[in-house]
Amino acid sequence: MVRFLSLVVRRPVVVAGNSSGGVLAAWLSADAMPGQIRGALCEDPPLFASELVPECGPSIRQAVGPLFALLRDHLGDQWSVGDWAGFRKAVAAAPPGVAFPTDDEAPQNLKEYDPEWARAFVEGSVAANCPHGRLLRQVKTPVLLTHHVRRVDPETGTLIGALSDQQAARARQLMEEAGVRVDYESLPDAAHIMHQADPSTYTKILKRWASSLPG
Repeated sequence: MVRFLSLVVRRPVVVAGNSSGGVLAAWLSADAMPGQIRGALCEDPPLFASELVPECGPSIRQAVGPLFALLRDHLGDQWSVGDWAGFRKAVAAAPPGVAFPTDDEAPQNLKEYDPEWARAFVEGSVAANCPHGRLLRQVKTPVLLTHHVRRVDPETGTLIGALSDQQAARARQLMEEAGVRVDYESLPDAAHIMHQADPSTYTKILKRWASSLPG
């Protein structure tokens, strides 16, 4: 991404990413070349919540991890590649908090699904060399953090959503301590992929924030 910005775009940009893409947007804020990034919109990113051993709040084992394990086991691993029927059965038998569309036929995005993606999160390799606490302490540009639907089950501690209120507050604290401007939009009724579910609201938020950035 840094090389693409340097060799193709060749001007300062505002970057925006949803979910794990929001973590990547924060990474660009921290590690892109000086002057490449004007600001980073992190749309409902799983900061801390996608790590095996997070600095604060629930881990991926208490969030989307069980679902990712089913994706890994039924859609990707050798003997069971493309086992949509087995995946549907496993989701139906899963504990509360593991929810996923289980139509008779797999949606197109899962027909093209890369099982290494789920594996990397379940096994922790995705953030092994980039712990989120360290990442957030090194951001260098303004950041807009949008925080969508979320709930923590009081009995199990299971997180329904991308990150908890505690994790969002900790992320903001660390970035502010790094000396950057941090804006926060709490949108508890918004879908996780808001730019797809409600593009007009997403566009309005992004344009309003981007217009306030220097440069």
